[in-house]
Amino acid sequence: MIKDFFNGNIKLWKSYWLIGELLNGIVLLILFNLEIYFFNSSNLLTQIPFLNFNNLTLFSKIIIFLWTIFISIGIWRSAENYNGNIIWIVLTFIIVAYRCYSLRLIFFI
Repeated sequence: MIKDFFNGNIKLWKSYWLIGELLNGIVLLILFNLEIYFFNSSNLLTQIPFLNFNNLTLFSKIIIFLWTIFISIGIWRSAENYNGNIIWIVLTFIIVAYRCYSLRLIFFI
């Protein structure tokens, strides 16, 4: 199933909504909890509603970077294989491109 996702063989709506949004949110919340548990980042507890990525350790930032690239490639390939209305393809490309572009914020702010 992971290989199918990465190759874009999963339907676009499943790829975007289930993996790109739902699973991505779960992974980020798990990463925040692991960060608090293992690295004693108690200052993250006051920032949970806003999910401020600036105070994460370098290890967590690298995991977020790799995870985002992985899901972006899978969603992008699903959009390329989509046979429906072109507006959904264009909107998906814009959202995925913005997601990758915003990765710079976790390292430089």
